Amino acid sequence: MINNKSILYALFLGIAATACTESEDIKPEYDDSSFINFSVPAQVKSSDGAGETKSVLLDALPVGSSFGVLGYCVPYTVGTTTPDYNNGSAIWSLKKKLCPPDVFFEQKVIVGDNGCTYDRNGGTSNDPKYWYKEGYDTNNKSNGSIPDAENYNYNFFAYYPYEGCFTVDAPAAVGAAGAPVFTFTMPQSGDSETTELSHDNTPDAMLAVLYNQTKDNGSVRFTFSHVLTALGFEVNNFSDYDLTIHSIKLGGSFYKKINIDLTGDNVAFSFPEDRYKGKYTIFDGTAMEGGGLSLPAPTGENTVTSSRSPIGPNSGDDINENFVMLISGTGTSFGEEVKVIIDYTFNNVRVPNKELTRPGTFTPQPGKRYIAQLNFVGDAFVINFVVDNNGEWQNGAADDGNTGNDDIVFE
Repeated sequence: MINNKSILYALFLGIAATACTESEDIKPEYDDSSFINFSVPAQVKSSDGAGETKSVLLDALPVGSSFGVLGYCVPYTVGTTTPDYNNGSAIWSLKKKLCPPDVFFEQKVIVGDNGCTYDRNGGTSNDPKYWYKEGYDTNNKSNGSIPDAENYNYNFFAYYPYEGCFTVDAPAAVGAAGAPVFTFTMPQSGDSETTELSHDNTPDAMLAVLYNQTKDNGSVRFTFSHVLTALGFEVNNFSDYDLTIHSIKLGGSFYKKINIDLTGDNVAFSFPEDRYKGKYTIFDGTAMEGGGLSLPAPTGENTVTSSRSPIGPNSGDDINENFVMLISGTGTSFGEEVKVIIDYTFNNVRVPNKELTRPGTFTPQPGKRYIAQLNFVGDAFVINFVVDNNGEWQNGAADDGNTGNDDIVFE
C-alpha cells in the first residue's frame, strides 16, 4: 500500500460480487471447465440502451453493457520474446515485468440476461478462450512446448465501461510485456468558467483486478470498484425568514484525467495537468412556480425546512441523476477554484451569485457518496460536506477479506 501523510484514497480491487459474480442459481453460457468464463452478475439491471452513456450510480452492470479485460499468464524468457511455458505457475510479483497479456488484450466482455459472453476473435459470437493445458494454448491449438499447466497462475485486470473513458497506455500491444497502465478521461470539455457542463454522459467508471488465479478457481469473478466520487446537494433553512432557491451551480477547473500505473511494487496514482472548466447546473428552479424552490421559515416545534436530498436539476424523480460524479484528486479536491454558486432570495432580497468554497477539511475519496449541505443559518449560508448514508455505493472488498494485500490505494 502507498501511504500519504495528508490524504489517503482507497479504491478496493479484487474479486466478489459487484458486477460479474457467480450465482448459485445462474450458470455461465459455457460451463465447460476448459473455457475461461466470466461469471454472470449476481444482480443485473435492465437497460434501456443507454446503460453505458447515462450518468447513473451503479450497483450492478446493466444488461448489454460491456467491460474490458487484460489477462496474463506465461512470461517471456529473460532477454527474449520467447514464451517461457515452464514458468506459467510463477506468481504475479515474480513474472509481471516479463509477462505479456497473452490471455486477453483489451478483450470485450458483454453482460447478458443469462451470462457474460465474449468472442476471443473480436466478433459478436460467444466464442471464449481456453485455459492452458498440456500441449495446448488458449486458442486450443496444439503446442508441444506447453507442459502440464494445471497450476498456471493467471492475472486479470478489468475496466468498465469498455469504450469511451479508459485507455490502456501499457502494454502498447498484445506482445509487449509488463503490467497495465490505465488512463481514465472525463467526457466533459470546456476552457472557460462560463461553459455550461453536463454530467449526463459521465460513466460510473470502475476497475477490478484478480491476481494469481488458477483453472481450479473456476469462472473469473470480479469486484468492480468505483473510480469517481459522487456529490449531491441539499438545502436547509434554519433561519427566521423565508428562503427561495432559484439555482445551484458547481463551478471551477476540474480534473480531467486519472493515471493508474500498476507496473511497480506499489500502485502509482497521479493526475495529469489536463483540466476542463465550466459550471455544472445542480438545480434550476426558474421554471417552477414562484421561480424557485420555496423553503419557508420553520414554524412551531420545527427547527428547519429542507429540500429533498439530494436536490436535482429540477427536483426530478431519478435520485441517481442528482449526483455529479467527479475525479476526487488530491490537495484542492476536484480541481482548482471549485466553488458552489447559489442564486437565492432571502427575506425578499435577491442574491444572484453567492459563492461558497468547500471546507479545507473536506477530502473526498473515490467510491463514496457525499452530500453538500447548504445550511442557511442566521442570514448566511454555511456549507458542510457529509457522507451520504453509509457513503459507498459499492465497497469493493478484497477477495480474501483482507483489504491490505491486493488493493489499489489512491493518494
